[in-house]
Amino acid sequence: MTTCPVDPVLSMALFVSDTPKTRDLDDATVRATVDSTLARLGADECYARAAEVFGDRPDVALDRIQWARDLCARALTRSLSGAADR
Repeated sequence: MTTCPVDPVLSMALFVSDTPKTRDLDDATVRATVDSTLARLGADECYARAAEVFGDRPDVALDRIQWARDLCARALTRSLSGAADR
C-alpha cells in the first residue's frame, strides 16, 4: 500500500472538483482548485461527495482518486519544498 505525502482531504478536494481528469494541470492550477473546492464545500462535504462517487461509480472513482493523489502529491509537495528554500 502506498501513502500520500499530503493531507488526504486535499486529494479529496481535487477528486470532487469539477476539474476534468487531465494530466497536464500545472501545479498552480491544482493548488487553486484544491483551495477553492475546500473553501466552497469544506472537508466533510468533500469526503461525503467522494464516498458517494465510490459507492455509485467505483470503476470511475479509483482512477480519479489516483489521478488526484498524484497531482496533489506533485503540486503540494513542490509548494512546500519551495517555501522551505526561501
